[in-house]
Amino acid sequence: MHMGRGFLLGALGCLAIGISGGEAVAETPSQADIAGQLMPQAQLKTRGLPTLGVATRPEPDAAVTPVSAPAVQSGPRPQEDRYTPSTGSRRSKAPVAAAKPPAPPKIGLDTIQFEFASDRFKPEAIETLRNLGKALNEELKDQKLFLVEGHTDAVGSRAYNAALSDRRAEAVKDYLVREMGVSSDRLKTVGKGSSEPVVSKNPYAAQNRRVVVVNIGA
Repeated sequence: MHMGRGFLLGALGCLAIGISGGEAVAETPSQADIAGQLMPQAQLKTRGLPTLGVATRPEPDAAVTPVSAPAVQSGPRPQEDRYTPSTGSRRSKAPVAAAKPPAPPKIGLDTIQFEFASDRFKPEAIETLRNLGKALNEELKDQKLFLVEGHTDAVGSRAYNAALSDRRAEAVKDYLVREMGVSSDRLKTVGKGSSEPVVSKNPYAAQNRRVVVVNIGA
């Protein structure tokens, strides 16, 4: 009796450890989250701000007598005020470095997951895909072009992962066009394979298996 109870408690303890030690489930980004990440910063700053008016110059008060400026004497300046340029060499100014253009807005969507070694979506990926499609059709409807990147982990050869990530990026585009009505002219795709891991210290991490959307038309 005691042995049976001990075995049951031990099994329950192992089950709890297994559940707590699993990978954390990423939260599905909302439509507003996706739109906010892909919207150009210049447009984000101007959204919702009141229109600024032009300040008018106040009329002068008639009771106040203006003070006239002192008269400026004409004629050449005194000898000591004249400036004689130096004949020596001048120090050249250092060239001003050109400002780098801002990086295009993008968002990583690791909640768009696929079946193992396949370009078929897992059921939990559909909500993120629908939110992405709604954001493209509504808040981002004036943005002209987006790049859909497919990324994998390092399991498998580079050639295999490159081909797989390309098919997965195409699957995302196909869903957005077919199910959400996004214009295909606004979407480009590319497969990155495992060349750009988001967790560089662990190329096999689950976070490296993701879809990245970049606003290249901003």
